[in-house]
Amino acid sequence: MPAMNEFNDAMTQVIRSSAAYQCIRGCLLVTRDRDHAFSEIRKVAAALERPLRHFTVAGCRRFSDQHGRWEDEHTAECSPYDLLQRAQALTDGGVVVLDDCAGALQDEQGHPMARMLMARLLSAETRHQAGIVLVLLERPGSERLLPEMLSEQILRLSVDYPRSPELVSIAREVLGTASHQAGAPLDMERLHREADQLALECVGLTRSAARAALRDALASGLDDMNTANDRLKQAKRRKLSQELAMRTLDSCEVEEPVGLENLMEYVGMVAPKMRIWGPGRARGILLVGPPGTGKTMLARAIGQVVDLPVVEFRIASLMNSLLGETERRFAQAFDTLAAMSPNVVFIDEIEKAFGDSGERDGGTMMRCTGALLSWLSDNENPNYIVATANSLSRMGEIGLTMTRSERFDTCFFVDVPTAAARQTMLSRWLADKVDGHQDLAHDLARDTDRFSGADLRSAVKLALMRSEHKNEPLPETLRRVIAAKRSRVLELFEEFDGLRAWGRKFCDPAGR
Repeated sequence: MPAMNEFNDAMTQVIRSSAAYQCIRGCLLVTRDRDHAFSEIRKVAAALERPLRHFTVAGCRRFSDQHGRWEDEHTAECSPYDLLQRAQALTDGGVVVLDDCAGALQDEQGHPMARMLMARLLSAETRHQAGIVLVLLERPGSERLLPEMLSEQILRLSVDYPRSPELVSIAREVLGTASHQAGAPLDMERLHREADQLALECVGLTRSAARAALRDALASGLDDMNTANDRLKQAKRRKLSQELAMRTLDSCEVEEPVGLENLMEYVGMVAPKMRIWGPGRARGILLVGPPGTGKTMLARAIGQVVDLPVVEFRIASLMNSLLGETERRFAQAFDTLAAMSPNVVFIDEIEKAFGDSGERDGGTMMRCTGALLSWLSDNENPNYIVATANSLSRMGEIGLTMTRSERFDTCFFVDVPTAAARQTMLSRWLADKVDGHQDLAHDLARDTDRFSGADLRSAVKLALMRSEHKNEPLPETLRRVIAAKRSRVLELFEEFDGLRAWGRKFCDPAGR
C-alpha cells in the first residue's frame, strides 16, 4: 500500500516537526473516504502519543486512547474563527482535525477574521509550546478555496482510492467476520480464494464503500458465493453509472474484428506496455471514422485480446447532466480510473468534449476540457485509452492536436468494411440460418458496397424477423432489405468524404 505509506510518513514527519520546533503546522487533507482518513490519522497520532481532536461547527471532541472512542469536549455551535481560537488555546497540542472549514478561509466569500487568524497561527514567528498540527479535512476540489496568502504555509495531502492488495485485505476481514457470525468458519484456502474474487469487484470503490458493499453482498449468507459476487458487481455498476457516467463493458463473447489487421497487429505489439506504470506505458489509440464501423466493438475486442477489463467513460454525460458538479466529478472519475487500472478506458465520440466549451457556463466546460487534455498527456497509470471520433468540425483546433501530440500513441482510420470483410461478416451471421450461407454471403458482399458493419448487421436482423413473420425464404427477404437500404447508405457514405480525406493525411489505415 505505497499510497497510504506515503500519507502516513508525511503525517508522521509534520507532527514530529511541530513538536520539535514548537510551532503550528497546517495541512489540507482531501479525500472521498473520510472514515478511513480519520482511521489513519488516529493510528499516526497514537503511535506518536499525541492528542487527537476533531473540531466542527457543531462541536468539539477528543479521541480517548484509553476507552477507544471519541469523547465530547464542547457541544455548542462554533464558527470557524471560534474553532481556530480553541485550537490556539490548547495547552497539550497534538493534532486537530478541522472538518469542512476551508470555505471560511477563501478570499472572496470566506470569513476575514478566520483567514487572518489562520495566517497568524501558521506564521514562522508563532510559537506553541506543545506543537499543533491543524488538519483541514475536505473533499476533493477544495484546494481552490485556499487563499494565496496561505498556499505556501499549508501542506497538501490526500488519501487515494485503495489498490487491489488493500481491497483483498478488506475482503478477507469482512468475509472472516461473516463466516464467524454464521458459525461456519471458512478454511484459510477458501477464505483467501473467495476474498480475492470479491476484491476484484471492489476496485474503484473507496475503502468505506467497499466494506459496505461487501457486507451487503454477504448479508444473505455464504452458501452461494456466485450470488454474492453478482450482487457486488451490480452494486458497483450502479455506483459507477450514477455517479461517474461509467460502465464496465462485457468483452467475454465479443466477435473477432474483421478486416482490421493493421490495428489488431498493433494492439498485440503494445499489449505488454498496457500494464506498465510511468512514462514508458502505452497511452492509447484514437479511432477516427464514420459511425457504424464497429469502434465500440473494437474496444471490447481489444480488452479481450489483452485480457484487461474495459471501462466506458461517457464524457458527454458528465458534461451535460451534472453541471455545477462537473469539475468535481471529472476529478473523481480520473481517480477512480487510476484505482481500476490496469484497464482499457473506452471514450466514445471524444469530440463532444471539445464542443461548446465557451464561457457561458462560467468556464466550467473549458476547465474540464483542459483537465481532460492534461489527463490524457500526464496520467502515468496504466489506463489504456481507446477513443473514437467521427466529427472533426466539433473537435476544433485543440482537439485536432491530439492526433499529432503525445496524448495518443497513434491514430487509426476505421472505414466501412471491404468486400472480403463484408463476406466474412455475412457468412458468420448466416451460418446457422440458411443453407448455402457461404455462397449467399459472397453474392451479398458484392451488393453491399459502402455498407458499414452496423448497416449489414441491421439488414440481417430485419430480414430474419420479416422472414420468420411472413414465412418467406430468407435470401430473397435479405436482398429486398438491402436494396431498400442502399440509397440511404450511399448518402451517408458521401457525408464523410471530408473525414476520409483528412484520415488519409493524419491516420494509419486500420485494415490492409
